Amino acid sequence: MVEWKSAELVSKISNLPTLPSTISAILYELSNPDSSAVDLAKLIASDQSLAGNVLKVVNSAYYSFQRKISSLTEAIVILGYREIRKIVLSVTAFKFISDVSKNLNRKKLWDHALACAIIANLLTRKLKILEEGCFEAGLLHDIGKVVFDYLDAESFSEVVDETLSKGATLYEIEQKYFGTTHAEVGSLLARQWNLPDRIVKAIQYHHTPDKVEDDFKKIVNIISLANYLSYDFSLGDSISSSAGLIMDISELCKNLSLEYPFDEAFLNSLKDAITIGIEAFTQFEK
Repeated sequence: MVEWKSAELVSKISNLPTLPSTISAILYELSNPDSSAVDLAKLIASDQSLAGNVLKVVNSAYYSFQRKISSLTEAIVILGYREIRKIVLSVTAFKFISDVSKNLNRKKLWDHALACAIIANLLTRKLKILEEGCFEAGLLHDIGKVVFDYLDAESFSEVVDETLSKGATLYEIEQKYFGTTHAEVGSLLARQWNLPDRIVKAIQYHHTPDKVEDDFKKIVNIISLANYLSYDFSLGDSISSSAGLIMDISELCKNLSLEYPFDEAFLNSLKDAITIGIEAFTQFEK
């Protein structure tokens, strides 16, 4: 067991795959106020697999359009840039997360990530706030688990075995082996991918929301709560039995001015949305 040092960690992360150039260009275009739906559609269409996957999600029950959307330009105009960014990042994350692994049940990890993203998105509606990046941060909050598995599968296998045998949380055990956590390494990867600071911070502090600076407290508390609820719905990552948060759910709700416990109707709406979302976002072609 060799603890990773800070300098070594940064070096390891720098050797991870970067975002494909097409995805980077699309994300740049999505943030460009002078871009057009036509230009963005051309960029997405340059990657045939991505274009097909985007249209699959657009025409899924997740969006429930009454007629089929047949062109990317139409999809962009109807859904808007925010929704298209969610789908594009989902396709990218799916390719990164869904590779075969003996240490991680990637199907369960993907379902967990989606559940967290969908819950976070619905929490912003319940809160009636426009909090950018919640879906994306929820989707990528556990990407650091894949990073550990990718960079040091042997040590990560020991982490998983010890976590399961002790009934502990992965967050506790990985610090013993690596000297850091999946939250930290996930945030480093997100920064390498040039994702916005709010997404980076949400990934970094989703287990420790009390430690993040004030500017990012809202999104971090939303992701932490969404992570908690996903485990509560039995949609964990296959390794830990709980979310491993240092705060309990009542504190998270208090920070977000949410009444707790939630009413049954809201919980059922979350479960329904998760079921539909998992089906919609798990039909991608690699």
